[in-house]
This record gives sequence, structure tokens and C-alpha cells, in this order.
Amino acid sequence: MTAAVAKNNSGKSKLWKPPIVGVVTFFLMLFAIGLGHSFMVLVEHWLGQDVYIASIFIGAAAIVMLWYAIKSNNENFQTWIGFFAGLLVWMTWVEFFFMFYGRMNWGMAPRMDGADGLRVSGTYPEYMIMGATVGLLMMMMCFYTFDKDTRCNMFLWFQKKLGLQKGLGPSTKISRDRNYAIITFMETIYVTWFCYAWNLLCFDPGLVGKGDLFFAVNMATVFVAFVWSGYCFSRLIKFKRTSTALRYAIPVGNIFWISIEIATKWKLFTEIWVRPWDYKIEMSVVLGAFLLLFILLILAPKKPSEIGKGRPG
Repeated sequence: MTAAVAKNNSGKSKLWKPPIVGVVTFFLMLFAIGLGHSFMVLVEHWLGQDVYIASIFIGAAAIVMLWYAIKSNNENFQTWIGFFAGLLVWMTWVEFFFMFYGRMNWGMAPRMDGADGLRVSGTYPEYMIMGATVGLLMMMMCFYTFDKDTRCNMFLWFQKKLGLQKGLGPSTKISRDRNYAIITFMETIYVTWFCYAWNLLCFDPGLVGKGDLFFAVNMATVFVAFVWSGYCFSRLIKFKRTSTALRYAIPVGNIFWISIEIATKWKLFTEIWVRPWDYKIEMSVVLGAFLLLFILLILAPKKPSEIGKGRPG
């Protein structure tokens, strides 16, 4: 019996070699982003103005999930719950709260354009507010840049190029000391925020106009997003640990998604994820694909360190 189990695990291990883990987590992340959009519009569609009250409780439930995961020693479990909790908190306590203040509390109108000035440009009040949070976003970027315990490759690169490593000193934490629930939670929120702000600024007519500069900025954004996400993807497909790959796929998928957003603005294809009731079959396929990849990653073989073995209790 033991020999059979060992043989089965060996077979799984041979399957889950680079680049399989990276490819699976990348596509799972793309599906998750699309489904996140669908979740928001469906909840708003079903609940109407009650969505603002519901968002308080959905966000609170996500925090309870996070609290439970933080107490776990299982890195894989921490990573998944941190990711889902981050998505839910972002959608409810950020986007729906901005929606309430913009639309209901302050009575802001969406930005309009078109020949008659009666067409919504896509910038609704909540996103106009979000565009004004860039200063807060950069403030948090400074915190992560000057944090000697960060393990994010981008911030480590900043520290190296800015000559901060000597002044900051060595990290006081090792991998087994890190709680990946809160790390993944904050990563999900910050990366989503960063990519939203990036996208909003590129489409802000007050900053880039609507002529040649607008086109140039959007072309440059597509180029940067493709190159940046492509470089990160080339690193992602070398990963062997599913937990690490999932955390790394969060920025890779979100950066790549910027190109998808711009392509939809150029009307190269339809945003089926924001009108799921019109594309039930297509979004059902996306949901099915996400669930399949999710189950595959859950069943994939894990290293002992990923499931809590060898970590302090």
C-alpha cells in the first residue's frame, strides 16, 4: 500500500514540473480576475442599493477567513485564503465603498464624452475617486521599498539600485517565520490597486487628452505590460512550489490584464466578464476552467514546508 502511494506521488511529481506549475497558476489568475469582475457586477445587479450594506458583511467575512488562515501553519492554505480574502476585501471595502461615496453620498456624475456629451466614457465616480488615491499608493510603495524584511523581487531590486541594503541591514525574518496569509492578502490588494491606478491614469483625458498623446500612452502601456509580464512569466514557469507560484502569479496576471483592458477599450474584443448575463455559456466555461485549475493545484503534490511540516507551531 505504501509503495503504491509513493509510486502515485512520484507520478504526480513528474507531472508537476516546470513549466506546468507556472502555466497553470498564470491562467488561473487570469480567470480569477475575469470572474472577479463578474462577481462585482452580478452582486450589484442582484442587490441594487442593498449592495452597500452587504459589502460591509462580505468584507467582514473575508477578514474572518484571513484571521483563521493566519492561525494556520499550512503555507498553501494561508496563500489561498489570503488571496481570496484580498479579492473580497478589495471588491467590497474598496470598490463598493468608493461606489457608495461617489454615487450615493456625494452625487458625483460619471465622466461623459461623445459628440453630444451624453455617452459614459467608462470612468464612473468610484474610479474617479480611485484615480485620486495615487499618492497613497506611492506612499505605501515607499514603505515596502524601505522595508528590510520584504522579499518582493521588485522592491529588492529597488533597494539594490538605491544602495539601501547596507543601511537597512539584513532581514530579521526567515521563510519559516513569515505568515503567508497576511502577505498574500496585502499583495493581492496592493497589486490590484497599483494596476487599477495605472490603467485609470492611462485613460484619463485630463492627463493624456484624447489625441496623439492618448494613443502614444496607451501603446506604451501595452508594450510595458507585455514586456514586464512576459519577463515575470519567464520566471514564473521555473517555479516548482505551487504556493510560491500562486503568489508570484498575482502580479504577473494583473500586469498582463492591463493589456487586455486596453484591447477592450480599442474594441478588439468584448468584455464578456462585465456582462455575464449576456454571455452565460462563455462565462460558465471560464468558471469551469477556473475550478478545474483550482482543483488541480489543490491536488498537486506539495513539499513538506508548504503543508506546515517543519514550521513552528
